[in-house]
Amino acid sequence: MQAALRALARVFMRGCFPSVKQLPTAQLAAWLTDGSRPPPLLLDVRRPEEFAVSRIAGARRVDAGASAAEVLRGVPAGQPIVCYCAAGFRSSLMARRLASAGRTQIFNLEGAIFDWACEGRPLERDGQPVREVHPFNWLGRLMLPRDVCAHAPSLRH
Repeated sequence: MQAALRALARVFMRGCFPSVKQLPTAQLAAWLTDGSRPPPLLLDVRRPEEFAVSRIAGARRVDAGASAAEVLRGVPAGQPIVCYCAAGFRSSLMARRLASAGRTQIFNLEGAIFDWACEGRPLERDGQPVREVHPFNWLGRLMLPRDVCAHAPSLRH
């Protein structure tokens, strides 16, 4: 059921954000290890309490409501950017906002951190490897296996 819910979320994001370039998790993983390509700037578009549980190494947290100007301040014009959140909605919004500001190498991580974690890809907290992710809400708990879903008592309902 968890995998089916995550697959449904991916279809939903593609339907809601047809102009946003979706980057599959396997392609991001390959990109991050490819020394011949400039690494992307990873933007984590989750709340601070989600980011505190785990993140993709090197990611920078940004508020979901931040303007493109705020997010892009100091980012070179040609810098590729990959946005991610829990399931893909907030990061797709951010990717669309950044692309609307004229950037061309903007991607949303398809399946977001939920798929990344469920595939066993590396996560960190304070420089140490971790396995769990914050579920964001009750639906996130349904989308994640128990060994990946962090205990988060302060979930929005």
